[in-house]
Amino acid sequence: MSEPQALSSSQSYSIAQLRSLVKAGRLRVPQFQRSFRWEKQDVLNLIDSVLRGYPIGSLLLWKREAGAEHLRIGALNVDAGRLPDALWVVDGQQRITSLVNVVDPEGARDSRFSLGYSLGEQKVIPLRDSGSSLIIPLPDLFDLGRALAWLRDNPDGADFAVHIQDIAGRLADVSVPATIMEDADEMVLREVFDRINNRGKKLNAAEIFDAIHGGPSKGLTTAGIAAHVDEQTHFGALPDKVVVQALLVRRHTDITRDVHGEFSPRRRAVSDFSNENQEEAYAATERALAAAVVFLQQQCGVPHMTFLPFRFQLLVLTRFFAFFPHAQDRNLELLRRWFWRTSVGADELGINGSQTDLRDMAACLVPRQESASVQRLLGAATLVSAPKIPDLGVFRATRSDSKVILTAMWNLEPIDPDSGAPITTEILDAQLESETTPRGVVSDLVPASLLPDGAPVAANKVISTKDRRDLLSLLDSEFELASLLLDEQILHDLQENRYEDVIEARTELLRSYLGDFIRARTAYGHEDTPPLGDYFTDEDWQKSEAS
Repeated sequence: MSEPQALSSSQSYSIAQLRSLVKAGRLRVPQFQRSFRWEKQDVLNLIDSVLRGYPIGSLLLWKREAGAEHLRIGALNVDAGRLPDALWVVDGQQRITSLVNVVDPEGARDSRFSLGYSLGEQKVIPLRDSGSSLIIPLPDLFDLGRALAWLRDNPDGADFAVHIQDIAGRLADVSVPATIMEDADEMVLREVFDRINNRGKKLNAAEIFDAIHGGPSKGLTTAGIAAHVDEQTHFGALPDKVVVQALLVRRHTDITRDVHGEFSPRRRAVSDFSNENQEEAYAATERALAAAVVFLQQQCGVPHMTFLPFRFQLLVLTRFFAFFPHAQDRNLELLRRWFWRTSVGADELGINGSQTDLRDMAACLVPRQESASVQRLLGAATLVSAPKIPDLGVFRATRSDSKVILTAMWNLEPIDPDSGAPITTEILDAQLESETTPRGVVSDLVPASLLPDGAPVAANKVISTKDRRDLLSLLDSEFELASLLLDEQILHDLQENRYEDVIEARTELLRSYLGDFIRARTAYGHEDTPPLGDYFTDEDWQKSEAS
């Protein structure tokens, strides 16, 4: 059998032509393409290369029909109609998106594409509200009418009129070479895409999964799931890798499997959701992830993903709520005990957050066996001895035991000094945007350099959206000090710089509070009996109803 072939032709496009193609809906992105992933510096470097006359590479386009759909190219929203000859971007999406958005007034409203040309420094810079009249936004530089209007509004730029004309000409004269493939099928395009990817930046696990099973053209992406869950819960944008693991563990406990055949007949046969297609799997994973996050927030008191002791806990909970979206209250209570026992008893249980921990715990969950599944989880988290409070002598925002301490502190409902009300998950999420640890909401009571030798470091920490100096300036006897696990004596000692007394008193308060908190949350020594209804057979229920 002959190898698949494809016809191709060459073409060149100016930035204006690319922009017109995008706005007309003629440029499309295949589902196996990656989403826009460039940072602002990448965009700036591209435009700098353009103005310096450096080569920026060629494009690879695929001419084929396209249905009507809503497109989002960078920050541009386009309602594209059905076309017989759309150009699908196989290679060059990042460059096309950047070139088109930086010169478009709508696209340049997005911070990633908001660039200007500094006439004084004669270079491209991020467009800031600096008040300088010598920075011309790229959309104004690109359009003659807008450029003249800018000069009229910024007379100081008149001396640079010749230079402005030169730079505008360089942007207008850009010619981006492109190869257009015709009469190719998707198998050929996937092979081309793989080869391009292999010589460039590798796709991550989420992009590979999206490439094979989802994609922007279907509205199915791991990034989309993460964004939707965060919008609903303010838990933080989950890493793409976590969403892929959730997609996988929901369907089967082995998350190391090859994802290429995930929806093949052979894989479907062993999946816990054998009848669902890709779209149904993405949608169901989003629902289960959201339910797991709500459970962590409302039942376990974990406000944000950066507070989560172990990632596998979220993934196991996702599988649980995929099977049992309307779990019994008693099982939810027992599930909360499981969460806290695995969090504070990790050392005794030999838990380190590995894939083995995830696989073993996920295997406890079996469809149509809600109570039995919970009992197996509890069995895997049996503590022989009473759980101890975390070591207060060590505190690092990446450690699971430090996150246990912070979660306990969060459950005191720390007050936001600005509003006088408890800090909300919305405020927390905004404060921790793009962060991978909770460090951004942790402040010291005593300057680290003045902490007494050997002092319990954890006793020096409070949850606050303010840094130490600003926080202490707002604390007084009217403040709800208990929400920060402080009292008036500790506050007085802080104001008098009696730091040793501060740490000694705070340590005592923290030890006592953590002891009570952990005993209550783990329910160590309590009976872990399943729901009362599980003790009744159908015959028992019939007799009960008859009486």
